[in-house]
Amino acid sequence: MKLAEKFGGLFVRDKFDAGFRNALKRRQFNIVSKRDDGQYEVSNGTVMFTVDVSDARAAYEKSRSDEELDMLINRLEHDCLTKGRMVSFTNGQEFLRLLIMRDKDVTPDMISADFVEGLKKVAVYTPDDEIIHFLDEDTLKKWGVPREVVFSVADRNMCRILSKAEIKEETLGDGIKALDFKISAPAFCSSLIMCNEFRSAVYEKLGAKFLVVAPSRENLLVLKNITNNILEGLGTVILSEYRKAKNPLTTDVLLFTPQEIQVAGRFSIGRGEEDRTPVQVPQASVQTAEASSAPSENTVNVQP
Repeated sequence: MKLAEKFGGLFVRDKFDAGFRNALKRRQFNIVSKRDDGQYEVSNGTVMFTVDVSDARAAYEKSRSDEELDMLINRLEHDCLTKGRMVSFTNGQEFLRLLIMRDKDVTPDMISADFVEGLKKVAVYTPDDEIIHFLDEDTLKKWGVPREVVFSVADRNMCRILSKAEIKEETLGDGIKALDFKISAPAFCSSLIMCNEFRSAVYEKLGAKFLVVAPSRENLLVLKNITNNILEGLGTVILSEYRKAKNPLTTDVLLFTPQEIQVAGRFSIGRGEEDRTPVQVPQASVQTAEASSAPSENTVNVQP
């Protein structure tokens, strides 16, 4: 074996590491330590925090593109700047968001509150609406800010995202009206249903009573005038999206009214599959005044 083949790898410059270090240096950040699992301890002299670059490095290793490397380094640099600003509530509040999550995925150290059965709203912060970090109790204590204020500010920021959403009204068939939401931050798409202004955004197009299905955090559909046969067909799509989603959310069908949000029912994951759903509720059928009164399996019941 030639020496170049045997020892050449020892002298190959780690472009990713070098690029990340240079980006931090430009912003007056220092790397305190580096672990083999892709974790860097970073400090700006005032605050110290951890940055996980493992996903970014994996993306670069796959593409080996200089353009991809520049994009990833810029995102990590922005992330570090955001974490540096999170030292105070005044500087960090613009980065606060609400993330909808399954009960089973929420851990005790997260700042969370009940939303509807099986789902919680969780306070997070993000530099770019793609990289998501969870708030913790230590941060709230450092800020001296109660949970209610954090949730209120996060809701305000989510309403701003909603105000910029492209809401497209479509007809699925048989006169079924549906709304499709497109936003610049897909990771927060289904989280929009927790906004204080969500109902008013839908009222304008569908009226005061409507159904919501959100099989994943990235996919949201709002419906009106659902009948048994239409929902049964839609159920196949809901279950398929839930099973393949990176961030599965719920197979529930949620009924929004002016007074409350109810879990009207849900489609069940088949026996023998991985248990990825919340606690089951009795199943019935979705129907409007025009629908058949006979219940249908794996659907829900909505009274007109």
